[in-house]
Amino acid sequence: MAPIPYPEPPLAGAAFVCRPFREDDFDAALELEQDPAAARWVTPLPAADGPGAVAFYETCRREGGLLHLVIADRAGDAYLGEAMVAPGEHRVGEVGLCVVAAARGRGIATEVLGLLTDWAFAALGLARVQVFVAPENAPALRVAAAAGFRREGVLRSYWESDGGRLDAVVLARVPGDSV
Repeated sequence: MAPIPYPEPPLAGAAFVCRPFREDDFDAALELEQDPAAARWVTPLPAADGPGAVAFYETCRREGGLLHLVIADRAGDAYLGEAMVAPGEHRVGEVGLCVVAAARGRGIATEVLGLLTDWAFAALGLARVQVFVAPENAPALRVAAAAGFRREGVLRSYWESDGGRLDAVVLARVPGDSV
């Protein structure tokens, strides 16, 4: 697979800009990973330190499997969360994101999800972008719906977590869907 380009110009809103993960983002990402409201939904960091995480995400990007971005405060560059897109077979991609507590409820997650999805259609040529959300994660379901994703159904016993199996709601957008 071809390397995934970084969005140019960077994806940005009035309050944020999306940029590559940097070594100094590691501690904030680790804190988000341990946030009780997010911990169950956040994928563990791929390395034990900042340089390792940067190297992992860059390797994934160059190999075409994942673009991982930090959502940073536009004014001061503070870490607000992370977003990712993973292109797959049949021009279908998966997106995901999480924001820190201080950034929740401000519309940042919805705006990032919409911008990232639009960019994935245009820049990566995806024909479908989907997101998987636990049925009980009401905030994430609201974000996806507000970003124009349509609920398609529940995948029973989709995730493995803490020795058990969890269901996942699948929501998707295709080019031309109204937001």
